[in-house]
Amino acid sequence: MAAKSVEIAIVRHPQTVANVEGRFVGRGDSEITEHGRDQMMALTTAMELWKPTVVFASPLKRALITAQAITSCGIPINVLEDLQEIDFGRAEGLTWNEITALGMKIDYLRNGSADSADDLNGPGDGPVAPGGESWTDFEARVRRAAAAIEGAGTRVAIITHGGVFRTLLTHWLGLPMESSWRFSITNATIATLTLTDGAGVLKSLQPAAE
Repeated sequence: MAAKSVEIAIVRHPQTVANVEGRFVGRGDSEITEHGRDQMMALTTAMELWKPTVVFASPLKRALITAQAITSCGIPINVLEDLQEIDFGRAEGLTWNEITALGMKIDYLRNGSADSADDLNGPGDGPVAPGGESWTDFEARVRRAAAAIEGAGTRVAIITHGGVFRTLLTHWLGLPMESSWRFSITNATIATLTLTDGAGVLKSLQPAAE
């Protein structure tokens, strides 16, 4: 039997107000900034050139309006609940300073950033923050999304969030999940991969616009 090949483009939504303010926003939402709208135009141009035949998107507004811009040519959007960002629980909408002032923490961060390996703890088995989602549950639902996407078409674009983007990329490249933070995924970044029977080869990883 011939190997099944799928072209994938993973897209992170453009810059939001929460991104600028350094707020942890998972299941909540935040408006796209003016700079983010410029990034959205760049993403739209990039996807017009890439020509997806199937589009999946997180139901959260910042991803969904990006998908709507990208699919203005009329491709239907498949909204997939499992593509939502991780649930930050009681840390939702807060900055690092606000989180620490309340005596909370983000499970995988030591000091409020993810700029280098020194900033990171390995994700634990508990929730990422009080009342939030566990890494185990988060990774399981992202893998579930990946399985649904793999059989959906031969040229698939996925509009989602930073944590989901990293987890999809790590999963399809067959890397340990703790290596997901080795990828710098800024707003409006696009990764393209070729999947052959579920195993990925990374072709490109770069922002459509800074």
